[in-house]
Amino acid sequence: MDDRIRIGTKHLDEPLVIAEIGQNHNGDIYHAIRLIQMAAAAGASLVKLQARDRYEEFTPDQLSRPYTGRNSFGKTYGEHRKFLDLDNNDFAHIRQRHFYNENPTDLFTTVCAVSRIKWLEESNFCELYKVASKDMRSENLIRELASTRKPLIISTGQARNLHEVEDALNWANATQVILMHCVSKYPLPIEECKLSRIETLRKEFGCPVGYSDHSAGVKAPVVAAIKYGAQLIEVHVTSNRALPGTDHAASLEEPGLRQLCKWIEESRVMV
Repeated sequence: MDDRIRIGTKHLDEPLVIAEIGQNHNGDIYHAIRLIQMAAAAGASLVKLQARDRYEEFTPDQLSRPYTGRNSFGKTYGEHRKFLDLDNNDFAHIRQRHFYNENPTDLFTTVCAVSRIKWLEESNFCELYKVASKDMRSENLIRELASTRKPLIISTGQARNLHEVEDALNWANATQVILMHCVSKYPLPIEECKLSRIETLRKEFGCPVGYSDHSAGVKAPVVAAIKYGAQLIEVHVTSNRALPGTDHAASLEEPGLRQLCKWIEESRVMV
């Protein structure tokens, strides 16, 4: 029996690269599909989307507030989120194309709203889920995701202390959890990466630990994998870092992602 830790169809006995598309598709599912294909060609092991519900995540007042500027896709924040967020039909189409193209990467999603879980489970969209930093203190969301008995990746970027990380693990209720160290800043200066926290999380909680990077380069992820033994390396990806949108500047374009995957691959034979 293979008792190694599995994430989807992959094993965590060597560093794996997650390509985070997030909202860098800019509301275009065909752009999302192209980014998935790019990430797979560059060597990413997993590709991640975001499943959101603006009505669950935000109050009516928040949704009605004006939202302007270069990175806005609507006159109000609600219109902005409506433009960017992918619905279940979008997910179904992306998944169909993903398997039609025999994509070697595992496709999964961050879940930001309980209302999205039912469809994701009924459609068997993916074999694992992620909890975003902004939701790592959401007991209800974590418990609902844990009830699927699928592995959870929990990002700790907005944990105010180790007790809050422990709470999240308790809510996961013995589900296999991989903690992700990250700093919730976009883009992140390299002197603020605080990579030693990877060791802290591993020592305190005894579970697999990865690193979610917002530094828009390959140095921090490579150091995280080689020096600190991060088992998952997550980076945002984009087709163009100059595109409008809040995450593009903290993302890797194809050459950077390809270089990262190559260095991670080479690191596996250096030990």
